[in-house]
Formats: sequence, structure tokens, C-alpha cells
Amino acid sequence: MRALVIGTAAMLAACAGAPAPDDAGGDAGAETGAQPAASAGNPQRNAYFGDLHVHTSWSLDAWTFGHPMQNDPSVAYRYGRGEPILDPDGNLRGQLATPLDFMAVTDHDNFFGEVQLCQDPEADTYDLPVCEEVRAGGGPAFFRHYSAANRNERDLELCGSTEPGPDNRCDQRAAHQWPMVQEVADAYYEPGVFTTFTAFEFTGSDPATGGWLHRNVFFRGEDIPPWGGGASIATGHSPERLWEWMDEACTGACDVIAIPHNTNYGMGVVLAPNNADGAPFTAEILERRIRREPLIEIHQVKGNSECAPGLLTSDEECNFEQVFEPCDPDNQPSDPEFRAASCTVASNFVRNALKTGLEVEAEHGINPFKYGIIGSTDDHRSMSGSVDEESWQGDFFGEIGATTPGTPLNNPGGLAAVWAEENTRDSIFDALRRRETFATSGPRIRVRFFGGWSLPADLHTRPDLVEEGYRSGVPMGGDLPAASGGGDAPRFVVWATRDANSASLQKLQIVKGWDDPDGGTAEQVFDVACDNGRPPDPATHRCADNDAQVNLADCSTTGGAGAAELSAAWTDPEFDPSLRAFYYVRVLENPTCRWTTWQALRSGGELPENVPPVIKERAWSSPIWYTPNAN
Repeated sequence: MRALVIGTAAMLAACAGAPAPDDAGGDAGAETGAQPAASAGNPQRNAYFGDLHVHTSWSLDAWTFGHPMQNDPSVAYRYGRGEPILDPDGNLRGQLATPLDFMAVTDHDNFFGEVQLCQDPEADTYDLPVCEEVRAGGGPAFFRHYSAANRNERDLELCGSTEPGPDNRCDQRAAHQWPMVQEVADAYYEPGVFTTFTAFEFTGSDPATGGWLHRNVFFRGEDIPPWGGGASIATGHSPERLWEWMDEACTGACDVIAIPHNTNYGMGVVLAPNNADGAPFTAEILERRIRREPLIEIHQVKGNSECAPGLLTSDEECNFEQVFEPCDPDNQPSDPEFRAASCTVASNFVRNALKTGLEVEAEHGINPFKYGIIGSTDDHRSMSGSVDEESWQGDFFGEIGATTPGTPLNNPGGLAAVWAEENTRDSIFDALRRRETFATSGPRIRVRFFGGWSLPADLHTRPDLVEEGYRSGVPMGGDLPAASGGGDAPRFVVWATRDANSASLQKLQIVKGWDDPDGGTAEQVFDVACDNGRPPDPATHRCADNDAQVNLADCSTTGGAGAAELSAAWTDPEFDPSLRAFYYVRVLENPTCRWTTWQALRSGGELPENVPPVIKERAWSSPIWYTPNAN
């Protein structure tokens, strides 16, 4: 495989109810953002919140969105750590109320060189029509170039060659960019306070359907190979070849993972039970995939990828930030008339992939979809972590106007969260690798999840919840060990606290997926804790409605007292030790106004008809898996 080097020549502008578990807050900063360094890491681990999907002016598509894109990665990092971001006229564009604990800029790999050739006034390419249109925010020539790069083609006039290599100006310019990507990430890394990672977005697409195969690729520290941007073009948009490169190039002290994102745009290919090109899985590819891709992004600005109504689920809470309607069964991705942005299919969603993974494991002995869960924003304005519904300014194809609410199907996106000993690259990267992660749709909800065979029935009320959870069980992201004299079924303990700046918690749910003995897989959702203190209905496994209401005239809320903290110990009433299964937690807030409703209130405009006026913000834990063959 040909190895390319990436880079840039542009310089950076320097420009809770019962007594809380003993780790509930970690150190005090875990609730409020950037945290002071500790002399020794917390063995019970702290919650850290971050954004692992952020674009800047070094991403070509960022120039199409109508924003003043003078904001490079240094601005994104400063914004993430809590500094304001200004428009060119000096007016405040935004500032995070709570800084991030960690983040990464993930600019698109296949446009690194092109962007710099169009931004540098000293470059011979600066006055080309396509570059003039890039700087103007897009145009016909620009979009032809953008589409060509997504088809694995290069612009001859701009790049000087359509083939990768030394005669390709875009590749050579990218060779100067990659060290700069690393330098800016290193410059803003402050151990114990603010953690940054060198990263890029692998911008691959399936040529047949247009389905996105995008991954964000993250390096642990400063041991990074001389390659990166252009990865999707050099590998022919093949994730399998990307993982192969990760193995070949990242050796010794180097460590790297990839995180698939935005799978609701996957068009049936990104989470299919076969390779991206349709070829059958092999043991080698499955082993490499699970080792290099331990996580998946479940929520971001372009919608939610947990599950969708009518696509192998009847779960009513799956109707959350959906962008596409289900495809007509007669119009599947393999059909010539299928269009990438028209509809969605079952294999685009994380919960279905978790179920598919059980079947693949039964056949191959490896589960390629044993994913931990994160969220992020996919922001394209250098405004990392901007997830507040009330103040969100919109993203993609222009600012939100008084009468034209931008792209109302989009949303502010979510956050990635980890349980880690301290706020450092090694500690957070280790948490990502072991899948001790969770996602939120924006609020800083914290959630703990343990499973084990002998966890005490009252552990959710005890101050040693976390200590005992680690001692006698496994945390989110883990595999249940063999049963050793405990109960007939594993016990799960879940605990969550609200974000003090968001709504109260409505309920805790455990989502189960398992092998169906009659063939295929099955799923069920169990409410395990209700905000009113009453147990869920034993027949329906549901909490009674708490009657929480939102007044759309001013977004005030009434009814549904909600909870600052919820916890439960739960045993699966239908556990079958012979069947593979997974379990994850979903935490739901009381309803609040969606960002489009807040925007309509500010502008005096009408509410969009194609999106709900209110939402239930939420969090998702990584799963815990049970595998009988392993026991």
C-alpha cells in the first residue's frame, strides 16, 4: 500500500437523593469542566466531558457554510478550553459556559492540501477559479472539486496531478500540514486541565450508494507516523485498508484508534455484516477491526444513530433527532435509483449493529460491533462543544435566520464522556480503549453502569457503589466473566445525576439485546428507575407518565418534578445463560424546548413543521456483554 504524508503550509493564528457514591463527583471539577491536576489519579475515576469531532478552516467543506471561516485549529482549542470566539468585526460569536475537559480537531484528510493551496497568497494556485470560490464560500467549481475528491478523484489544475505522489501539489502541501496538526494539538495540551489529541477524519464514502464510511482517527500521544491526510484517497475509501495502515504505520510507542461516526448516513454499508466492498468477513479483518475500532459515535449534529422507529424496533424513545424516514423495502441501497440522502435502513443504527454483532460472533468467534459509545458535535465553525439548545447558532449551509431556520433537522450534537483516573492523554485514551465511555445529547449527565454475578441488591444506595462495582463486577464497556457461585442471573447497578444547568432526570432505562433462540436477534427496553420514586410497572416494565410539560410560549416547564439523581439495582427477569446478550443504559431528562423552538421565540418566527418543538435530552452508556461460549 502506498503511504502518503499529510501536512500544511499555513501558520497557526496564536491568536442527588441517596448518599452519592464516593466517586460521584470525582474531584469537584468533574462537574464543572476543566479540572486541576491531581498528584495521583483517582482510582475510582472521574467523569470527563469532551468533543472528539470538530472541524475548522482547515476542512474544505467548512468554507461552504456561510460562516466567516478565519478560525483555524488554535481557535477551536482555545474555544474548547473556555475562551470566547469573535467574529472578524470583533463581536462575540460564542463562549462555552463550561469548558471542555478534552477534545480533538478532526479536519478532513482528503482536503488538507487543497485548502492550503487556496488559502496561501504565495501559492501559484491562489488565483485559480476554484480557489476564489472556496474563499467566497463555495460555488459551482468548488462543489465540482469537493464532489470529485469524495469520488476518489483529484483536481488536475489545482493539484497538478490526479495521482498520489511527488508530482501532486495537494499531497506535497499536505505533507507540510500534518506536522502542524500535531504541533497545535501539542501546544494546547495541559495535563490535568485540558487534554488534546492529534486526529483527522477519514472521509471515505461508498461509491455505489454514497453511504458514509467516515471515521475519526486519534493518536494517543506524540509518537505519530508521517502519514495521515489523504488517507481516504490513498486507501480507495476502504476502511479495511485504513485499519491495515494503522497496524503497519503505528508501531512501537505509537497507538491509534478509529471511531466510526454519523452512521445514520451509512446507507446500509457502514455497519453491514460484511466488508465495506460487500466481500465476506475474514478472521483477520474482524480481529483488526475490533482492535482498531473500540468505539462508535451515537449522536451528533446530523442526527441520532442509536435506533429508528420501524427499523427493527418499536421503542418509542427512538424517535429522537431523526433526519431520514425509513426506506421503502423495495428501494434498498443496492438499487440503482437509491439516493444517499433520501431514506435510511436498519443497518445504519448502532443498536441494530450491536445485535448483528452477536450473530457475527456466533459464526466467526469475533464480534466486530462490540462498540463503546460516545457522542460529539461535528461542528464546522471551530466552536467545539457548542451543544446548548437555547443558544445554538446553527451549522451547515448558513446561519440561522429570523425567518429561515437553517437546517431544522440538524441539532447541536452531543458530547463524549469517559471515566478516567485523571485528565491526561494516557488516562483518557486508556478509557477510550477499554470502552469505559458514555455519550450525551448535550447536557453533562453523568452515568455509571456495573454488571456482575454477586453485586449486592442494595449497592445502588451505598456510598461504596463504585469501589464494590469495580471489585465484584465490570464497568460499562466490559465483558461479564464466567459465573462463580452468584445468582442465576447477573445483577446490574446503574446510577446517574443530572446536569445542574439542564432539566431534571425523568427515568433510567436498560436496553437489552440478545440472540433469539428461534433465529435472529431480539431487544427489549426496561425502565429501572422512575423520578417519582415508584417502581416501574412489573407487567409493562415502564414508568408511569410524570406529566412534565413545556409551555411553548416561553419554554418554561411545569409538572414532572424530576430527579437530581436516580439509581437502581436490576436483575434481568428473562435471563437465559445459553444466549449471547448485551445491556446498556439510557438516561432520559424531562422534556425541554428544542433549539428550533428557542430560535422561533427569539425571532418571532413560526415553528418548523417537520421537527418536534420539544425533546428529551439523554445519555447512553457503553454496553456490558454476556457471552456464554466465553464462560
